[in-house]
Amino acid sequence: MAVTIQDRLKQIFDALGITIYQIAKELGENPSKFYNILNGRAKPSYDTIMSLLACYPQISADYLIRGIMPVLNSPEANARIMLSDDDTIEVPFVPVKFYASFVESFSDGIRSTDVESFRVRKPIMKGHKNAVVLEISGSSMTPQLTHGAKVLAIPVGENNWEYQSGGVYAVMYRDYFVVKRIRDNELLTRKYLTLHSDNPNGGNVTVPLQDIRGLWKIISIVEAPVE
Repeated sequence: MAVTIQDRLKQIFDALGITIYQIAKELGENPSKFYNILNGRAKPSYDTIMSLLACYPQISADYLIRGIMPVLNSPEANARIMLSDDDTIEVPFVPVKFYASFVESFSDGIRSTDVESFRVRKPIMKGHKNAVVLEISGSSMTPQLTHGAKVLAIPVGENNWEYQSGGVYAVMYRDYFVVKRIRDNELLTRKYLTLHSDNPNGGNVTVPLQDIRGLWKIISIVEAPVE
């Protein structure tokens, strides 16, 4: 019986000694995507395969794609397969310490000379424009987003604010800048947005439409502390 790519992925994950949750967190994906792949309900896309190889250079591309042993590269080969500048792109980076100045200067736009930069793997960017890397502060969004994690966020146009729900967003309102989850979006009906914490102790906040200055959708975790 031929070994399927699902079987090869299972062997790779076992060899790496990592869980589906860890892999999904590193790639900024939903764990259910990988469960569906491993259970045969879906096949990995080209972008998923390339992201895995970029994130875990010890994985043998020959094994993952064609089934040619070994499962993992040798330590010597692993030492040579490193991400170069050609594999990454610089994205504006807003660490926690710069939140206040980011809010203060937002109306003037983001200029690359005014902020730090963070190198992000090109497969993660997926062609997104005007993306920014944000550093997570506090524990209100644990367990998905821990303190110090860095996430890739893309701006949402004001005419699309009322259609956003079900995801995690960075929201700038008045002089505040927070990362919360939008569950039920009531901007269209009641002219306010309720922002939820994933951590039950984090609390929620209700923001009137007129106080919202900017909205960014969190699309991927690009770096996270080891827990």
